[in-house]
Amino acid sequence: MKIAISGLSGCGNTTACNNVGKALGLKTINYTLRNAADESGFTLTEVQKLALSNAEIDYALDAKLARLADSEDKCIVGTRLAGWLIDSDLSVWLHASLATRAGRIASRETRSLQEVMDETARRDQMNIDRFKNFYGVDTLKHDHFDLVVNTERLTQQQVAALIVAAAKLAKEGWGKVANPYPEAIKSIISRKLTSEKVNSIKDSRVKQVISCLQFK
Repeated sequence: MKIAISGLSGCGNTTACNNVGKALGLKTINYTLRNAADESGFTLTEVQKLALSNAEIDYALDAKLARLADSEDKCIVGTRLAGWLIDSDLSVWLHASLATRAGRIASRETRSLQEVMDETARRDQMNIDRFKNFYGVDTLKHDHFDLVVNTERLTQQQVAALIVAAAKLAKEGWGKVANPYPEAIKSIISRKLTSEKVNSIKDSRVKQVISCLQFK
């Protein structure tokens, strides 16, 4: 059983992955730029700035996530792109309004609601633009997802219970919606992240980050 869970910041993605993973005994995979920063010896801010002007870092990050997921027969993959990148037995989109998501983040980080709302809206748009520009994916459309959950109306436990129930149905066999994206995205990555292109990069810091993503 392989489950892909996606959602925008503040939807409860990490919590849902952890809760469902514990309930089903599945390994959770959630590799992000923060992990890449830790492994390459840079700060998260440094890697984020490098990625803004070097798309190869994002391609290498998505490639690593795909490799990690492909190496496991039973796992939960929880990232914004997971539902498009991973060929899963169950794909889940978690929904919540901007106001709700910002409120959760502001409460967790003890910050101004308006500040967090503005920041979250910018991050949402940045990710929407990134996935559309890189892969032609519209992350506002969720027709191919097996389950869409409105996390505004449910507790963390109820969200997990819904996903667990859906996973059991998927295991029994159902008319799963075909996901046309994983192979197309991997094909794009393979064309954009050739050895020749990586070797031509002048910035040694970018090469270091990509090397960690490719070989660690």
